Amino acid sequence: MIKNNFFSLERYFLLCKKDFKENWKTMLLRFVMVYAILTILFVFFSFDQSSNLNEESYIQYYSFSLFLFWGWGCVFASLMMGEMSTKAKRISYLMTPATVFEKYISRLVIAVVLFIIAFLIAFKMADYTRLLICLIRYPELKFHSLDLIGFIGNKSLIVNWLDFFYRFSVYLFFQSLFVLGSTLWYKKPFLKTLAAGAIISLVFVIVDGTLIHFLFKDGIVDFNHSMEYYSFSTHNIFSSKTCITFFSLVTLFNWTLAYFRFKDSEIINRI
Repeated sequence: MIKNNFFSLERYFLLCKKDFKENWKTMLLRFVMVYAILTILFVFFSFDQSSNLNEESYIQYYSFSLFLFWGWGCVFASLMMGEMSTKAKRISYLMTPATVFEKYISRLVIAVVLFIIAFLIAFKMADYTRLLICLIRYPELKFHSLDLIGFIGNKSLIVNWLDFFYRFSVYLFFQSLFVLGSTLWYKKPFLKTLAAGAIISLVFVIVDGTLIHFLFKDGIVDFNHSMEYYSFSTHNIFSSKTCITFFSLVTLFNWTLAYFRFKDSEIINRI
């Protein structure tokens, strides 16, 4: 019988240990896939740019890595509730002697925190593999290592640390949508979340365009002029700090909503 019916640190660590023992092969395969694809891309870029090595040429590595980071972050987040995909797995996982909150947090940490750590490790491993292959292939050339600061603070996309936190909050927001989707649809969650997002975005664009047409005399032209005016204002409501706060709150809302949706699985979706 569970004495603490919400959260126990000791029980949480036991649950994480159990999840790791049962899913380490799957997590290892995903890590190897990320590492292999990064390695192939890095080696291809190095061979393609072997005749023109400079600081600017390495921006391409960071840009593609960042794109893959966003994509895989959303894909793996949608697979967060893989243990709920079938009736047998669902009942077995729900019967584990741990609270729903502990189960949810353990899955969320894997999808969000562990993924970031694993990707950074795969990034460096792919870089070292690239250097080894390039040194063997072109011993007369000097290749430089890719640093994590260059990836995290990509100069082609990020101006300063405030801009970095803004973009990271946007990333967490989009990832939280797929975390929520993983609790709404246990089968094909990524495709269903992507389809739902596309439909909602389309409806938003239609409604937004209609409102702009009725609220502004010259429609979108007048609206763009108004946005340009506010963009130069010191108290711009669309400033980075405001956006960081907004996306952070929405992300927390999506995580909370996903938790309550997962909690409902104790009494529904048993078939």
